[in-house]
Amino acid sequence: MLSSNQPKYSTFGGAASTVHPREAASWFSQVFLTWCTPLVHLQHALNIEDIWQLEAANTAESNTKRFLTAFGRSKSVFRACANVYGAWFAVAGVLGLVLRLLELVGPIVLQKIVGATNDRASSHLYYWLAVLLVSKVARAILWSHMVMLEDILGIQYVHIHPFLGRISCVCRFVGGLKGALFQRLVSKASVQPGEVPDLANVYSADMDNLLWASISFNNLWIMPTQILVISYLLYQELGVAAFAGLGMLVLSLCLGAFISTIQSKAFDRVSTARDDRMQAVKETFGSILIVKLHAWEQKYLSDFALEMGHVWTLMFSGAISIFVLWASPLFVSMTSFAMYTMVLGQPLTASKVFTALALFRLLQNPMSEIPDNITAVVEANVSLDRIQEYLDQADQPARPAPAVTPESEDTVIAIENGTFTWGDDGGAPILKNVSLTVSRGDLVVVHGKVGSGKSSLCMAILGEMHQTEGTTGVYGSTAYCSQEPWIQQMSVRDNILFGSPFDSRKYTRVVEACGLLPDFGLMAFGDLTEVGSKGRNLSGGQKARISLARACYSDADIVILDAPLAAIDAVVQKQIMTKCVETLLKARTVILVTHNGDIISSPNVNRLVRLEDGSTEHSHVKPSEPVVAAKVADVVVKIPCVVAKPVMDNRSMPSPLWSPRTMEAGDKWNEHFDHAISETVGEEERAVGRVGLDVYASYIAAFGGWRTIGLLFVFQTATQVLQVGSDVWLGVWTSSDDAVVQTKWYLGIYTSLCLGMMVAVLCRTILVAVSGVRASRVMFGKMMSALISTPMSFFDDTPLGRVVNRFAEDMSLIDIWLPFSYAGVAGWFFSVASSLLTAMFVVTTDTVVRWCGLLFLPMIYVYIRVAQLYLRPSRELTRLWNVTNSPVLSFLDEIEHGPSIHLCWCGGIVHFTQTWT
Repeated sequence: MLSSNQPKYSTFGGAASTVHPREAASWFSQVFLTWCTPLVHLQHALNIEDIWQLEAANTAESNTKRFLTAFGRSKSVFRACANVYGAWFAVAGVLGLVLRLLELVGPIVLQKIVGATNDRASSHLYYWLAVLLVSKVARAILWSHMVMLEDILGIQYVHIHPFLGRISCVCRFVGGLKGALFQRLVSKASVQPGEVPDLANVYSADMDNLLWASISFNNLWIMPTQILVISYLLYQELGVAAFAGLGMLVLSLCLGAFISTIQSKAFDRVSTARDDRMQAVKETFGSILIVKLHAWEQKYLSDFALEMGHVWTLMFSGAISIFVLWASPLFVSMTSFAMYTMVLGQPLTASKVFTALALFRLLQNPMSEIPDNITAVVEANVSLDRIQEYLDQADQPARPAPAVTPESEDTVIAIENGTFTWGDDGGAPILKNVSLTVSRGDLVVVHGKVGSGKSSLCMAILGEMHQTEGTTGVYGSTAYCSQEPWIQQMSVRDNILFGSPFDSRKYTRVVEACGLLPDFGLMAFGDLTEVGSKGRNLSGGQKARISLARACYSDADIVILDAPLAAIDAVVQKQIMTKCVETLLKARTVILVTHNGDIISSPNVNRLVRLEDGSTEHSHVKPSEPVVAAKVADVVVKIPCVVAKPVMDNRSMPSPLWSPRTMEAGDKWNEHFDHAISETVGEEERAVGRVGLDVYASYIAAFGGWRTIGLLFVFQTATQVLQVGSDVWLGVWTSSDDAVVQTKWYLGIYTSLCLGMMVAVLCRTILVAVSGVRASRVMFGKMMSALISTPMSFFDDTPLGRVVNRFAEDMSLIDIWLPFSYAGVAGWFFSVASSLLTAMFVVTTDTVVRWCGLLFLPMIYVYIRVAQLYLRPSRELTRLWNVTNSPVLSFLDEIEHGPSIHLCWCGGIVHFTQTWT
């Protein structure tokens, strides 16, 4: 029934410290990033053991402390992030600006090369080719270091870099913010549901929005700088005609800003609707047994209406924004060329046209990325407000230092004329004029009618209520067992130990006193049996006794038991009272809430406290006469739970925990269960290797099927054909002898090609938005239907966090990011393919450099090989991130439903923060 294996309470303790390869790398390895090669070249699928431990500066613990210190001074999330990470963000911004400016070397060199080609006697051709090569290599190195810096800061997504610490997303920025969110979770005062954002959304989707916005924030000043420099270079080439194009540019930016306001409002509504959706998801699957017992599956399915209206507004405005700012460079080029030729009457030359086209292409990148960056910042602003709202919640009222020294050295609890309320908003008092003095070693029984304030008195002693009058002193550490059990999804033993060191003798005495040994004999793996989410595999009495055992196993001086025996039958109740409360806890102070008349009249009770309407009607030592049955309140059929609280005063008093009685059973361990830890609840399964074609096929089907993909192919092909056609037409125009005479003809054809390209782009973006909303609705509906129809055995073995993770972060990606990500990848593929085919056509048709076309073959192979080396670890890291994020969400859900438990546990908050953030 009991195993000798050490507990595996994963919430506590940290991994062994190892040296990160970057810390021991040479300067050459630092510059060219070769220190990450062993990880990239692993021949097997990455496991968590393969990932390097984080450097000390990147751990969540250190960054949480830094962020909370800054937040404590400024009370602003934005200012705190700026104070802690602002300097590093500035460094990343400078690197980004240098990278953007290095892109301008290409058009400048192109102009020089075209000039040198026309001048056959020029000897500078190879010089400019060397400059171009050096600039590209320097840019590649700088870009890699900028991305690495952004990853370390936690700016970029986990998909970007495969070789930074444990998981790149858990770095400084996100580590500090998530640590702060957890600290707020375990220290905030109680609030009603809906008063604050849903933590699962804040912890996943909102945090991702902030990560994206961090890099976008730098781009919002880098890209305009790049646009200004490009505009100056265009002025150098086209003169005042460039100002006509700049006018179109300003008009496009104004239109984009207007669209961004629509996106901001839509995203705000999407976030609110997503909170409601997540709350409903957690309520449904948290009580899935009740849903199934009442056959409510179809009813709940009909109640889950995805926030599609708001998502559609957001997606459609995003599509229009992408179209406007993607097409703006085309308007700029058309306007500039028209002004240059029709108004100024200047002829277009090959040097000017292709240099201007290269600049227009560079202008297209920042212009097309600005809407994404604006959207990211807009969404992050909403997410920042939600995080600020969560962090601004009132703290749990701290226990003030006792105003006076207790009358006796044996006093451990002293309340004098105390009045307590829930919250500090001046609400009606729950407890009034409470006076209570408890001595060390006392067994105090609290009783009274239902609603008289018994549980509130326990909360007042624990310091979780706001005291408006009187004085309160608690001298020692506390453990708490609440009416409603708080059970985590782990083994029975881990629930009892709750992070405390395992002592076999002490552990055996506790479980025997709490009547758990017979239950262990009925469990599959004894005390190593997994109890399921919120203890759903246990009966009410078992959960109550496990909670009681947790409080008893702690080393707290004061044990507060809020009706722990209510869900236990009379026989077991009497045994627990005798063996546990009156014997095991005899050396400690016990506050026991009960309605049991036998316990109230027990001669072992040192003090009786009777509450009436929130006041201590009677509080006396050892009643001189038996308690009248009428004064014993009705039994409350509720269940208990467990906790322990940090020392509230530095006068912590050591005392013996156990009676001299010993048990030999603690020395006899059944080794039959040594393997049980690995067989209770397995790790979350994750795919290995390439993403299966069935995954793509399922999303394509939800996206609209192959007909929609065919339409996208047509629109994308038309875009690329018209773009190449416009470039070719400009070449014909500049080489024509009658270009000046036929300006209107050439300009009209060029304008028609550009307008056709814009129509194709508009159709593509709108089709992506419509199909993306459809795919989101279909995927959510299928997942919801599949899960709600799954047998209960699945939920017995699956933590709630795994389900929540699918509906939180994964659905957030499917809702908004995935459709445009697919379209973006397709756009880049077509762009690269068209450029490559055009270059190969030009090279192979030239008799002088025809054989140079063979160089494309090794170049294509190298690119494919590099892509394979990158995709494999990146894909596995993404999967590892999703798998490791699920237990975090499960844990957060458990913490949200057990605030009194974890607040009372001495040192628990520190351990939680070190590991889970």
